[in-house]
Amino acid sequence: MDTFYLICMIVSGLFFGWTIGSHYTGAVMGTAFGAQLITPRRATLLIAVCVLLGATLESHNVVKTVGTGVIAGEDMSVFGAMIMMLTAALVTAANTWLKLPVSTSQLAIFSVVGAAMAMRAEVFWSTTLLALAVTWIGTPIVGTLFGFVITRLMDRFMRGASEQRRGFVRWILIFVCCYAAYTLGCNNTGNAVGVFYGTGAIPSRMFAGFIGGIVMAIGALTWGRPLLEKVGLHIVSLDLNSAVGAQLAQGITAHIAASLGYPTSMNQAMIGGIAGAGLARGVQAIDMKALKEIVISWFFTPLVGGLVSYVLYFLLSRLLGVH
Repeated sequence: MDTFYLICMIVSGLFFGWTIGSHYTGAVMGTAFGAQLITPRRATLLIAVCVLLGATLESHNVVKTVGTGVIAGEDMSVFGAMIMMLTAALVTAANTWLKLPVSTSQLAIFSVVGAAMAMRAEVFWSTTLLALAVTWIGTPIVGTLFGFVITRLMDRFMRGASEQRRGFVRWILIFVCCYAAYTLGCNNTGNAVGVFYGTGAIPSRMFAGFIGGIVMAIGALTWGRPLLEKVGLHIVSLDLNSAVGAQLAQGITAHIAASLGYPTSMNQAMIGGIAGAGLARGVQAIDMKALKEIVISWFFTPLVGGLVSYVLYFLLSRLLGVH
């Protein structure tokens, strides 16, 4: 039976990684696609490559935080980890199907917390959870500041620019989107495979990141187009300068958080970047109705994730006789 739960945990974690890869295509490549600089197929292919690199090279700190930072490693049971990842995967898939951006980092953490509370395991509220809360609050604020400053700098760079320089900026935007995809690998891979490390199923954080990067890449390639179109065609309408500002602000903000080991929301970082660019460009560049949907989703999804994880563990553990 333990082998069965181990297999289910691995499948659930890989499923979650797949949903993450598909869910964030719009957040990391939406501006370039919306500006008609790249086709959907090329966009998802670039995301796949960059995500795999980021996941393999720089996801280690987040893997450790999710695997052993929210609850102690000895409390991370295989059955509990299975419930955590299954919850996160199902809620993320539902939001992707509805084309609603969500924070998979918050969802992953709250799924761990919900199952841990049902397990009666100690949750590190005053250390890891507090640091994560500060990170999540600060993400859109820092993103806004970076978005504003970078957009203004781009304006100076492009003042009286020739057509050749404008073409150069188009390439800059594609490069910046690739950097955001790399950061996605650094920041979000640990959400899916951190429990593999926490349970000891994969003792190497780099190898865990590599496995997570592969399934995220597959997710972007197979089901990434819906949110790519949602973000690129319906949420933002930015000129090249502000698009570079918003996307680069997202990448820098999330990269800083990932390097510290605190996974944050790529969507919140992006919205912060858009807000900063909007302040430099005017709020007409932002679809407020679409942003309202996203904010509501941010607020309720982690709560739903924690509640579903708690209930699933409570019911299935009793039904299957797991203690």
